[in-house]
Amino acid sequence: MRSQAIWHPAALAVYIRLEFHLTGAAANGLLRCAASGPYEVYLNGERVGRGLGPALAEVAVWEQFALDDALREGENVLLVFAIGCGSADWFCAEGKIERSDGAEQVLYTGAPWQVQPADAWQGAAGYAAVLAPDEWAKGRFAGWREAVVVAGAEPRDWAPLSAVESMVGAREVAAFGEVAGEGVLEWVAYPEAMQTAKCVRREALLRAGKTQSLVQTTDAARAAYLVLDFGRLLHGFPHLRLRGRAGAVIDLGFARAVGAVESRLRYVCRDGLQEWTAPQLATCRYLVVRVGSCPEEVEIDSVSLVERCVAVAARGCFTTVDQDWARLWRTGEQTLAVSRQEGYALGAERLNWDQLYVWAMNDLYATGCVDTARAVLAGSEVPLGGEQACFHALFVELVQRYGGDRSPAVPLASLVNGLQTAEAEGAPVPAAVALRAGAWQAVAALCRRAGARRQAIQCERAHHRARKGLQAAWSEEQGLFAAAAGAADCSRWANALVLYFALADSRQQVRVAQHLASGSTSEDDLWQAFFVAGALWRAGAGESALAYVQRKWGRLLARPGRTWGEKAGSLAAQPGPESLLAAHVLGVVPKAEGILEIGPQLSGLERAEGVVPTPRGDVEVAWGAYSGGFSARLSVPHDGETHLSVPRCDKRFPQIEINGETVWRNEKAHPNSHVQELISQEERVVMVLRRAGQYEVLVE
Repeated sequence: MRSQAIWHPAALAVYIRLEFHLTGAAANGLLRCAASGPYEVYLNGERVGRGLGPALAEVAVWEQFALDDALREGENVLLVFAIGCGSADWFCAEGKIERSDGAEQVLYTGAPWQVQPADAWQGAAGYAAVLAPDEWAKGRFAGWREAVVVAGAEPRDWAPLSAVESMVGAREVAAFGEVAGEGVLEWVAYPEAMQTAKCVRREALLRAGKTQSLVQTTDAARAAYLVLDFGRLLHGFPHLRLRGRAGAVIDLGFARAVGAVESRLRYVCRDGLQEWTAPQLATCRYLVVRVGSCPEEVEIDSVSLVERCVAVAARGCFTTVDQDWARLWRTGEQTLAVSRQEGYALGAERLNWDQLYVWAMNDLYATGCVDTARAVLAGSEVPLGGEQACFHALFVELVQRYGGDRSPAVPLASLVNGLQTAEAEGAPVPAAVALRAGAWQAVAALCRRAGARRQAIQCERAHHRARKGLQAAWSEEQGLFAAAAGAADCSRWANALVLYFALADSRQQVRVAQHLASGSTSEDDLWQAFFVAGALWRAGAGESALAYVQRKWGRLLARPGRTWGEKAGSLAAQPGPESLLAAHVLGVVPKAEGILEIGPQLSGLERAEGVVPTPRGDVEVAWGAYSGGFSARLSVPHDGETHLSVPRCDKRFPQIEINGETVWRNEKAHPNSHVQELISQEERVVMVLRRAGQYEVLVE
């Protein structure tokens, strides 16, 4: 038997109930649910979880809730409060309870389940607590009918990290006064002084406790008005705790910036003490509060947001001569910390795959945790065509390579089909061609890891076709790839992508890098800046890359705010360059088939050190470049293949020692106990290590 999607035949929001009996003590229980909208799950009056799939995932997903602590021997009541979208709404659930005697009891939505309209939820009009049954979370009220089986989506399995909820209060009252009690709630820069309304101890709204703010309006047409400033952008559930009279109205407006209320929610009170958390997520820095229709005092204890974050320990770090670089890294950690939920939830707007690619890369280099990126893939549709199909393919390859997975998280045929569509529909402009070339290379790598050799060859041919096609746009006179063959104008974005995916020859790389480094950076937003900086490093222009990072991100460090978005004064999420520093200055890059590359780029620095988490453990790197030489201390965590690349330091015949043993001198490898193979390059020497351990490297 499988679960069936159910709903009430004529309701926007519903209560859904199942009564079941346990004949013995329960050892543990697990319920998984999916729905067309947000929902809350209660067992015996105790909330066991919130479902947010549509807010966090593009497709229907199973969300799991532990029932252990709320189960009891005898009668149990499972109740769900679910909000629909207005059409084709549905909810389904299935669970399993293991009793202490080893027996199992299963739960499936279908015929035994009951429903009734949740009239308290009135859609855009908000929530009327006065219409909710007393102690509704326990499910012990009348009016139930058999649930109707409806059509529902097929949910996907989903295994994200669990989010932790915390109550966040405002930092200050930014505005205070009296306004009209009716009409759409708007931002009022200068509310009138209070005359018929009162709000005593308004500072009590900033911290929950023994002191309450007292609000009263003697004129039915007037209302108390406050703007609460949280000091930063928050993403969470609006929360109220108060004591009042039935009919008192609290309007909430959510604003990310001064002057603009973007969404609204109304709460109509019932009698007595009440605590309410809105079931829908909101994003704001400023919470506009209007309290009216309360001729008797309302005691408001808390107006806050329940913020949701996934806590992942930061394992990576980076420092160098100037401590601003450590501050830069910490800003990146804070940016990730406030944005990571089951996916990368950063407000009302979903990130595109180009942004998700950057976000995941920074996450992987800071934490080494691939679970959030995997959850993003599991909860997303595969884009068909366009640049998003290309960045999606890059995202899939990044997650698989970094996570050490052999099987792709997305069917190879879907990835190939998406790129073929992009190639058929896309214009032959350099930016699109370069992006497709990079994506074909990524899918070719996925095919080879999966053993699909024929598909890999086809993808590699498509990559080479795209790379060859780029040459038609090369302008020898300008030293750049033009917007089209024979065109005079050139795009920084297109040329950055050409270098980022290593599609130019060595002479072209030098000229393009010079233009990217010397040109105006004002047109690059921080998302584009990530690829420009990465392009410069991949072209070997490390000093230019580091200077570019200082201009784009270093200048923001002195500004207020914890995240890159706050420091940049942007309402939208903004990325940092953290993974670029780890991948290029520390030089640590996990490759396919378990190979680890460590190849620091000096980038004009005298020293750098840090930790880079990888699928096989943390890599510790500390290097210095003094007096024309190079030295490094490395901690390699695994016995697999490690390619250690060191600079020649402009020496024609450098001597290289590892742990006191000479391994390279006079352009010849010397017998030693550490290096399996040496590869001489024009500017570097690559040594292949195969054992975990501590290594001290000296180039002189």
